[in-house]
Amino acid sequence: MTALLEVSGLAKSFDDFTAVAGVDLSLAEGGITGVIGPNGAGKTTFINLLAGKLLPDRGRILFAGADVTRLPASARVRAGIARTFQVTNVFPRLTVEQNVAVPVLARAGQSLKPWRRLEAAEGIHAEVRRLLEAVGLAGRAAEDAAVLSHGDRRLLEIALALACEPRLLLLDEPTAGMGAGERDRILTQVRALAARRSLTILLVEHDMEVVFGLADRIVVLHQGKAIADGVPQRIREDPRVREIYLGDASVDPLPAREGTGAGAPLLRVERLDAGYGLAHVLHGVSFTVARGEIVALLGRNGMGKTTTLRNVAGLNTPWRGSAIFLAEKSIASEPPERIAELGASYVPDDRRIFADLTAAENLRVAELALRRVKSRWTRARIESVFPPLAKLWDRKGRHLSGGEQKMLAIARALTTDPALLLLDEPSEGLGPQIVRILAGALAQIRGEGVTVLLADQNLMFARAVADRALVMERGRLVHAASRAELAGNDPAIHRYLAV
Repeated sequence: MTALLEVSGLAKSFDDFTAVAGVDLSLAEGGITGVIGPNGAGKTTFINLLAGKLLPDRGRILFAGADVTRLPASARVRAGIARTFQVTNVFPRLTVEQNVAVPVLARAGQSLKPWRRLEAAEGIHAEVRRLLEAVGLAGRAAEDAAVLSHGDRRLLEIALALACEPRLLLLDEPTAGMGAGERDRILTQVRALAARRSLTILLVEHDMEVVFGLADRIVVLHQGKAIADGVPQRIREDPRVREIYLGDASVDPLPAREGTGAGAPLLRVERLDAGYGLAHVLHGVSFTVARGEIVALLGRNGMGKTTTLRNVAGLNTPWRGSAIFLAEKSIASEPPERIAELGASYVPDDRRIFADLTAAENLRVAELALRRVKSRWTRARIESVFPPLAKLWDRKGRHLSGGEQKMLAIARALTTDPALLLLDEPSEGLGPQIVRILAGALAQIRGEGVTVLLADQNLMFARAVADRALVMERGRLVHAASRAELAGNDPAIHRYLAV
């Protein structure tokens, strides 16, 4: 039987970073295929290539036998490919019914018709109602989209995609930021849609319960390549998949620190609720980090680790009732520059190196931003922590490897003389040698009196460097593990981190 979608050798790079590195995929008509993988695996880039938001550097995409590789997104929609986005895209000032009418009218060649004539167009009106019933929103047709819950906006976006009469529906993290009730509603509707044999669904999702509860087939991406493909049970048992979700065991553990957790807390987080727009991501998160500790926030993608760090760093504003204290100073409502002045320095997962500045100039930026005349973290001291940087100071950021950029980003954070270093996914995408360098660097950084809170999903890396771990699941802290429990293959951690 001819495949509905045939992808061969698909590749996409951004400057020196390869996001998708030669992916092959064949989809027959019907059913749900899930795409999973750790942060930076290339999942969203892959979806964007299929939808036409990005054009590949090489490779080919055949849809229903036709080559759509270079077609714009609008042409792919007309060909039968529709999508939803990680961040919901609806028209908030239009009613639910009017939102769905936009693509229905466009498909009928009547997109310039005024809204007052919608009810008079019986065929259009009936089609809109049918689509709303398909996603469970018929009872809310007359309401403004702005008043919908996060889950209902997701359902409305799916209705917008269905209005294009797709044969292939691409769902990019449809349950992100949802509570259990809303997530179950989405799953029910997606299952019902999948029962229509004329619709094929490709789903990118971080929530493993969602993927394994919906998908007939799962494809695992890692570093831009498909490393596993099969039925859910086969994927659960695949040793390569378990390794990329739990990490590489080749890193030697740091020496244990005496009196871990016994000192006064440097960071105290209480009842942290936070999110983005209507998406409620963090639910009552509370924890402390003692001075001199290295604490790991563990969890799969999309569980709230990054959101926690961003709220501590001041890059997101916590919701009312949340409290965050750094050295007993309340920082919950402080801007990020003030929090940096108070001693917290954040290293994002994407490093944010200035591509056109040299490594030395990147280091200088942080000092100038905080008006520091000098830092105890001199270039010589940084070279002792990260020896590879010694030969790279005159090289521009764009010409550094991913591992070199990661080291430079941490070095830049250190030049602010932080008391608390916040590291988001420090081991992500790094080879074993760089991970070992990073583990050794954290030992030296802690020895200099810097406290570290890191977010990662690499259990083996956390086991090597952390004094203890806190495990997140769907925006809540669900488990705590001591260093001994981390070293002892705590089954609860495996349950929350593995697929």
